[in-house]
Amino acid sequence: MALLGVTSPVVVTSSTTEVTNAAIESDNPLLRSWSNQPFNLPPFKDIRAEHFVPAFEVAMAAHIGDLEAIASTPIDLSSPVCGDVFDSILGAYDRAGALLWKVEAVYDNYISSLNTPDMQEVQTKMSPILSRHNSKAYDIPNLFEKISFIYEMREDKLKRGEWNDEQARLAERVYIEFLRMGAKFDAATKGEYADIKAELASLETKFMQNVLKDEEEWELVLTKKDMEGCPADIIAAARQSAIERKKGPDDHVITLGRSMVEPFLSYSSRRDLRKTVFDAFSKRGELSSERDNLKIAVEMLRLRKRQAQLHKKKSFSEWKFEDTMAQTPENGMKLLNDVWVKAKDSANREREMMEDFLSEKGEKLDGGIQPWDWRYYAE
Repeated sequence: MALLGVTSPVVVTSSTTEVTNAAIESDNPLLRSWSNQPFNLPPFKDIRAEHFVPAFEVAMAAHIGDLEAIASTPIDLSSPVCGDVFDSILGAYDRAGALLWKVEAVYDNYISSLNTPDMQEVQTKMSPILSRHNSKAYDIPNLFEKISFIYEMREDKLKRGEWNDEQARLAERVYIEFLRMGAKFDAATKGEYADIKAELASLETKFMQNVLKDEEEWELVLTKKDMEGCPADIIAAARQSAIERKKGPDDHVITLGRSMVEPFLSYSSRRDLRKTVFDAFSKRGELSSERDNLKIAVEMLRLRKRQAQLHKKKSFSEWKFEDTMAQTPENGMKLLNDVWVKAKDSANREREMMEDFLSEKGEKLDGGIQPWDWRYYAE
């Protein structure tokens, strides 16, 4: 095969260049260069929720342009100046979407740590859009054919010493990624698969937002006396939460943020309060009838089952494990059970040590050591 549709170097289209130049010159802090920022970090003080959607629109267009350039530029392998085929295809593929990854890195940081209504709205809107963009990126005409071509040549290139192990492995991994995204599906199945992925993205977003909403809304209002045993910094943090929530002058508020829950469970001498906090923390996502994560989980399982069926797998776990070291659900369960037996034995020994410690102090807990006691007595 002399003509494969790739050259080295890859020709960057004028539309891609225009998108890149527009990004550099943009007033959007997510798009412009960060070279004048300390350590090239994002200008967080300038970034607002409304910057994300237009930034993603530009970055996604640039990414598709990068991939189309790889897919549409021909190469004549009979030419003595055909260049480095690996860099023409996989090198260019690896570099594609730099602007998108730049925007997405900030976005991922924000949605995991900034649960404001504005960011929730952005995430709800962008989750299915980003999912469909991802599906489209694996369905660029002629792109999979080039990925397949370079995958097929990897062993020969490795034997000839023209590629190293890392290059051969990259060729294999990218090819597998395309297969797992349905590159060999027919058009109708690709459409259904993209719909499933988009719906899952929306459900996963809603599931996470429900958990974060419970963390944000749930509160345990205490007095300073109720904070007995807690160090000064935890007391101060609880008081600050009370001030932010406009509570009384002696009120202290425990929320379900992990940075508040774990130290409270470690230091609070009030067992009843530790239990209250532990129970609420364990039930995030189901503390309000308005946020039904159980219903969302059932729908996610249904979609994952269909996703596996499209890949001709018996279950989602079979499809998921196929691309892991364990390879099968059975191997995965064996590993988990092996770890579970040893971990349970170790935990029981630790529990016995803590109960012996309590006996020496003349203390007896109703029901013995419970989950909300563990951190406190281990501390």
